[in-house]
Amino acid sequence: MKFTKVDFVIKLGGSAITKKDQPFTPNLEVIKTISLELSQIYNRPSLILVYGGGSFGHHVARRYISGGLIRDIKGTAEIHSAMFSLTKILTDHFLQQDLPVFAINSSSSFILKNGNLQEAFYTPLELSLERGLIPLIGGDVVFDSSSGIRILSGDRIASMLAKTFQAKVLAFGTNVDGILLKGSTVPKIKAQEIEKILDHIKQMQEDVTGGMSGKLREIARYLVEGGKSAIIFNITRPGQLTRLLSGKEVLGTNFES
Repeated sequence: MKFTKVDFVIKLGGSAITKKDQPFTPNLEVIKTISLELSQIYNRPSLILVYGGGSFGHHVARRYISGGLIRDIKGTAEIHSAMFSLTKILTDHFLQQDLPVFAINSSSSFILKNGNLQEAFYTPLELSLERGLIPLIGGDVVFDSSSGIRILSGDRIASMLAKTFQAKVLAFGTNVDGILLKGSTVPKIKAQEIEKILDHIKQMQEDVTGGMSGKLREIARYLVEGGKSAIIFNITRPGQLTRLLSGKEVLGTNFES
């Protein structure tokens, strides 16, 4: 089945939209900036918004995850509830700027098998786009038909949606200026260079969904599977999202096949 093509799939990183060192704390300044910039774009391009769990989902998941699986049914419910809370915060702020966002539950959209995608229900996203809405979907707990319940990260969802909806650009909005090596932003990386870059990256803090390494692996997979273009940029810098959506140069790391 062919789906509507979109211009952008944008991942709103949990490190950007929440304060990851403060449990259940949104970064309201950044969320307000993102929503304001989206609302002021002239002839706004078509887009899907994906978001990470940050200090909501990750904070809870650390207590219950083991070997990639959620080992406690109470934990499953708590993670899901935490993500609902973040969804509500994001939705409320976007609606305040008259942005027609439509939140879609990833737990009801994806089924895994041994950690790999088994089933995907893309129709709500497709119909949202057709009707002029902006789909909003986050990482969350999802059912695994072979082994229980796992977390499906926002990074993975973003790369899957960018491929399915043939996005012109897959963009990861973080709280850093792209891939930093020796204190400087690497402006461009080819797909075949990503593995070498991964060897140099050391995670500054634990991230149950993979952190920057996870983003790089998803970008590598996306480009190998036919993706067009990807970028990691600092969405917390005012004006960078506007520049991205307007087709202007953005401070960040660009990826190409």
